[in-house]
Amino acid sequence: MSFFARLFRIAPVTPAGPLARGSAALRRGALDEAERCFDEALAAAPTDRDRALALNKRALVALARGDRPAAQAALDEALRTFPACVPAIVNAGNLLLEDGDVDGAIARFEAAIYLDPDYPEAHHNLGVAYRRAGRRGDAVRELRRATGLERRRKNDRS
Repeated sequence: MSFFARLFRIAPVTPAGPLARGSAALRRGALDEAERCFDEALAAAPTDRDRALALNKRALVALARGDRPAAQAALDEALRTFPACVPAIVNAGNLLLEDGDVDGAIARFEAAIYLDPDYPEAHHNLGVAYRRAGRRGDAVRELRRATGLERRRKNDRS
């Protein structure tokens, strides 16, 4: 274990802004804290992109609470605010996939990849959707691409 890894285990760094703090709280399952942070991020959002990212995160909190209508409403608002919000497009595709609308989900994931070809979650979810559509070769290609992008993301962080 590296020196910095040990140091961060001893004295963890608190994420800087409300969006980062909310994301950390969401990962821990602290939904009330996450929601407060995302509300703060939304109120302070300087751009439509930032507002859409905060709305997308609020949708994730709603999903964690089992409130699908609130999640859908937050995603819809995020995409009205900033239609090129890739995380919101992917999450909207996830909801379509859960509803069995494989073609609609594929369209969302492909749109997300068009906007950000290096977004591993979009490639992974497209691979899953292709698999459900019976397109095994396409599914394998997308899942491999997702794995490579995720590996590169992890290496860039180190």
